[in-house]
Amino acid sequence: MNSRILIAGVLIALLALVSCAGTPVQVVARVGDVTLTRQELDQRIERIEQGFAVQAAQGAQVPGRADIERDVVERFIDQYLILDLARARGIAIEDAEVNDQLELYRVQIPQATGGSLDDAVKNQLGLPGETSTEFRQFVMYIVATEKLSENLVTEDAVRARITDEVMAQTRETVQRADVAHILVATEEEARDVLARLDAGEEFGALAAELSQDPGSAQNGGVYEGIGPGEFVPEFDEYMFGRLQPGETTSEPVQTQFGFHIIRLIALNNGPMVSEADAAMMIEQRVAQEIQFERQAALQQLVDDERARAVQENRIEQPTYPTPTPFPVP
Repeated sequence: MNSRILIAGVLIALLALVSCAGTPVQVVARVGDVTLTRQELDQRIERIEQGFAVQAAQGAQVPGRADIERDVVERFIDQYLILDLARARGIAIEDAEVNDQLELYRVQIPQATGGSLDDAVKNQLGLPGETSTEFRQFVMYIVATEKLSENLVTEDAVRARITDEVMAQTRETVQRADVAHILVATEEEARDVLARLDAGEEFGALAAELSQDPGSAQNGGVYEGIGPGEFVPEFDEYMFGRLQPGETTSEPVQTQFGFHIIRLIALNNGPMVSEADAAMMIEQRVAQEIQFERQAALQQLVDDERARAVQENRIEQPTYPTPTPFPVP
């Protein structure tokens, strides 16, 4: 074959790749070698706008095109930055893991939205559909995000820190009160309780009869081992500041719950956290704090990587105005 004809054919093919009816391909964003073109972006925006069409027809406020575009571009950049970060740190994303996540979405999305996964992929992400390569790439990003965040902040490290903090509290002592109270709705009812106590009626019996506190009424109104700050401030003031053991308030004490008659039974010193409570507190705090710490560490890593990628020309991103604020409901 004539070499000139071959070269001409290659050039024509290349031109076909970078132009459409004579219009050059416009790259809106780039991360490394991966690009988001204007045509791809517009298609994603149009799918998302179609998803909002029903809400808009019902008069609901929906994001404008500029806000949708900014969100799509930001998600594209974050997606490929995180995939690059995971790859650089040797974190493999296995096909089986992606498939498992896909199956999870196929179960969860219809349960949560009442619609299909395919609709959610198109209407919320702006991607071609649940079987598209683009969506599989997105699911890879979700898996990579979880594995990368787990790599940044391990459960063992969080648990060790929280265990040290909680166990230190078991060695600290605070003043603790055994206290009884009768809770009623009005001041008049509270004064009737005081009058009946003055007449010699038994505190526990009155609590069982009259108190509106379901946590203590059937126990004679008694709470044991209460530390500072566990009850509302007005109640605390009487337990730890105004009453001596054996004394009862001479006037009703009003709090957000109603009117109380309070009797201080005893004051003792005890651990800030009991051994019995320590294990439960550790589990609760680990569950609450690990996700927050992982999200914060991952966001910092992505922010740092984005800044470095801009400096090294590994990323291109447009500049957008401040997002349109939505009114407070």
